Amino acid sequence: MSNQQLSLSVRTRFLFMAACIVPIAIGIATPSFAQEDDLTPRRGSKVIDDTTKNIYGPNTSRYFYEEDFFLNRNAIHPIDTSSWNFHRFNYVQRYNNFYQDLGNIGTAIRPIYNQVYETIGANTGFDAYDLYWNSETIKYYDTKSPYTNMKVILGGKGRSVTRVTFSRNITPRWNFGFNFRSLLIDKQIQRSGKGDRNVRSTYYDVYTVYQTKDSTYSLFFNYRTNFHQTDEYGGVLIADNFSLSDFFLRDAPPSLTEAESNDRRANLHVFHQYWLGSGLQLYHKSDLYEQRNQFNDNDPKNDFYDFIVVDSAQTRDQVEFKTFRNEVGVKGNLLKLFYNGYAALRSYSMDYKYFYEDNFYRDTSGDELYVGGRIALQVDSLIEVKGWAEWLLDERYLINGSIRTKWFEASAKRSVSTPAFLQQAYQGSHDSWLNNFTNVEATEVKGSLIYQLKKIGIYPGVRFSTYRNYIFFKQDTANIQDVLPIQSSGYQTWVSPELNFSISPVNHVNLTAQALYTKVLENAEDAIQVPEMFVNTQLSYANIWFKGNLDFQAGIDVHWKSAYYAPAYDPAIQQFYVQQDFMVPSFPVLDIFLNAKIKRARIFVKYNNALKNFNDYANIPTPYYPGIKSIIDFGFDWSFYD
Repeated sequence: MSNQQLSLSVRTRFLFMAACIVPIAIGIATPSFAQEDDLTPRRGSKVIDDTTKNIYGPNTSRYFYEEDFFLNRNAIHPIDTSSWNFHRFNYVQRYNNFYQDLGNIGTAIRPIYNQVYETIGANTGFDAYDLYWNSETIKYYDTKSPYTNMKVILGGKGRSVTRVTFSRNITPRWNFGFNFRSLLIDKQIQRSGKGDRNVRSTYYDVYTVYQTKDSTYSLFFNYRTNFHQTDEYGGVLIADNFSLSDFFLRDAPPSLTEAESNDRRANLHVFHQYWLGSGLQLYHKSDLYEQRNQFNDNDPKNDFYDFIVVDSAQTRDQVEFKTFRNEVGVKGNLLKLFYNGYAALRSYSMDYKYFYEDNFYRDTSGDELYVGGRIALQVDSLIEVKGWAEWLLDERYLINGSIRTKWFEASAKRSVSTPAFLQQAYQGSHDSWLNNFTNVEATEVKGSLIYQLKKIGIYPGVRFSTYRNYIFFKQDTANIQDVLPIQSSGYQTWVSPELNFSISPVNHVNLTAQALYTKVLENAEDAIQVPEMFVNTQLSYANIWFKGNLDFQAGIDVHWKSAYYAPAYDPAIQQFYVQQDFMVPSFPVLDIFLNAKIKRARIFVKYNNALKNFNDYANIPTPYYPGIKSIIDFGFDWSFYD
């Protein structure tokens, strides 16, 4: 099947699905997440006296995930109204500093510690912006009144984040809502003034969920899209005899001045099931996904580039990746055991602008047939066992299992996955390669003990990871092209003992800490570069004053990791790569914060990187990319329930 035929086929399926869903959504009432008293006819307003009291609030608007429903869990979550750690709004801090970016919100980002691949089939390989997409998990609400939340972050030096959430029940069994997120992040290097953007990102989704009156048929639907644009400045341009303070000069020059990359994604998702009984449900799940990556530069002969493949007055590189997956299966509960079995057909296509299928020895489009299953055993309120396996009917598979108890938790993952298209073949204005890589094997085992008392908690743990046939990008100045994908001929194995603890020495004072030590046992081709030590610490005071009207938390966050050869970044291919020329320094990042909740509003004030005031350099997360300087961030959110 050609790329053009597949593209037309995908669009036809898209229109067909939409045409089927919309009439159903208009004509059906909603989910069994409604309580019994929701079925009582409503007579008049439920607002008792809108000048003194309104019964609508966080307890009348709750949410759940599709996964909760899929696993037959009777789980419905309250809206988070806590002030605790509300200041952690940027993506690195939200994930406890386990990610490396380019020093600014919304820039290319990667996990510091490699993760086992859960997509075992065809994939694009352009993953530098995955986190901004994957972190948006749809919440489906059950509301007794319209629910709206507005969150606004006014970060220092023009770093703005806005989020709007809206949801309402149209009937007791039919809910509709949407989310909107905007990142408008100014440059921190050579910023000409307000609005001189480093990142522009616009995400939104719309969703609906409903159920028939007898609860036998249920449907979840959502559409998500994100357009992420980044001004690529290539890091600070410095001389060979540079000092670390050069990266933090007010007029530090950028390496690129006319370059931009963007990542556009969209996904149409449908899940519906028919309930035959608690022991058997039939379901169908469908996802239509598109991803397009571009790199543009109006100065393609800049000295930053080491190689020119397409000689043109402008760089206009583009790839487009599409998948359409349909999964059908059965699931149900047998006493305390949840079971699920399924088969899935996934069609895919990869379209290169400058690279043609005639020059590539592998199909750029095709079909994949998966079989798999899940189990979840809730032995009692203290012990839960879960497992998931997926197989592509050849040597590629994924196995994932976990156990959680009151005393310990442990998990294991094992996958054999397909090399990414970008790793196998690529041709752009400044890069070209053609490889014949084999499948990648990855294994991760981790566990931790749980010791919890009233005033203290101690959680020692360990993680063991190993890779075989690992594929990575590496810098080699002996080649005509500096950065190329490489498949390792050996193993990468490392172990990370970890200690987490929390202690409350006196009332309202809390100290939490996390420390990891990583020992690399085997590292063929020096493919894995991680810090030896990694530490997070928070000291805070939290209390509720003024008869419950002021809930607040104040304190300091400290993050530190030892110096290491952090992967560098190549903007032309949107990839981090292994290098051993630039060791990023160890620098403690200390933030001072105040979070507060006043009635239905939450606010925070944070002073970033306070120790920079006492030093001429600070955190450099990625070679040649300085981190945030000492600046103040302010933000708030406000919820409305009517």
